Amino acid sequence: MTLVFTIIDSITKFFHSITKPLHGRPQAQYIVFGLLFSLIAWLPHLDVIKWGTMGVFAYIAIYTIVALGLNLLLGFSGLISLSTAGFIGAGALGIGVFLQLGWPFELAVIAVVLISAAIGGLIGLFSLKVDGIYLAIATLFVGEILSQIYKQVPIFGGQAIRIGSIEFLGNFELSMISQTDRSILFMIVAIIMGLFMVLMHNIVHSKTGRALLAMSRSEHAAQAMGISLMRYRLIAFMSATIFATVGGIMYAIYFQNVPTTSWGLELSLFMIAMVVVGGFKSIYGTFIGVIVIHGIPNLFLKDLFGDISYIFSGILIILVIIFYPRGFVYIGHDIKKYYYKLKEKFKRDEVTNNDN
Repeated sequence: MTLVFTIIDSITKFFHSITKPLHGRPQAQYIVFGLLFSLIAWLPHLDVIKWGTMGVFAYIAIYTIVALGLNLLLGFSGLISLSTAGFIGAGALGIGVFLQLGWPFELAVIAVVLISAAIGGLIGLFSLKVDGIYLAIATLFVGEILSQIYKQVPIFGGQAIRIGSIEFLGNFELSMISQTDRSILFMIVAIIMGLFMVLMHNIVHSKTGRALLAMSRSEHAAQAMGISLMRYRLIAFMSATIFATVGGIMYAIYFQNVPTTSWGLELSLFMIAMVVVGGFKSIYGTFIGVIVIHGIPNLFLKDLFGDISYIFSGILIILVIIFYPRGFVYIGHDIKKYYYKLKEKFKRDEVTNNDN
């Protein structure tokens, strides 16, 4: 047993020595995390994973971007939205529409983000009049309206919009047909995920983040401190919609074929589950929540149990909520605590045996 503890301690010390330059620099940690995650793009070339598996990891990166915005809204602001999926669809389908109209990709991105932010601002204004379950119902109908628009309005192309190759800066073209291009597209999505982690960190550790947190704890106390509810509710909803829209844009960039029927309530509820299971107010927790809700069923359970894999993920969600109500991210603290407790107990038993 002593050998086991020695090996674990050696690995831990080695890991700390490697990551020492990143200690106390969370922004750098998130960028490195995104860069390391982007290396998955080259694993299919080495036959380590299949190309379809890389698509699952692309979903994980995309959903992490979206869930970060929802965590800002739900975890830090104490507000709720059931229209998240509608804004993911706005990003993915909106890019397709503008590209079909002949707009440059960069201009199409700006237009889609601004339109979504404006709608998010309107929801933020409306949230001043309603709260709690009424706000949830209102945002539910916003999401349903967007979902029906995608399905019924002819400009969205019926069943799906074919994006085709993505042209950057007018002359740099990437297509899913080429395996190398597919890897580059994945790297773009992964790096954007890392950058949005940095953005999330900067927001929550700024004056805005402190105001959102105060507002979530007590709106009356926040107003007494001079915090404008209108301003920060607008910021919260606009930020959440921008994160969701960018996630949709990343979906369009990577998959290049966007369905019009996938942006309903079910996806919005899954996004909320990712935030709750991963951990409120935690950036890495959000990523872990996406892994638990989407990654584990699609990477492991589906091959073992087929279509009933989501039953097991549902059970896992229930267990996490029961035993880790603050989020699955805190399991690391408990494992570490248990390890040191076990180590101390073993040392005491060893001393006792030697004395005898």
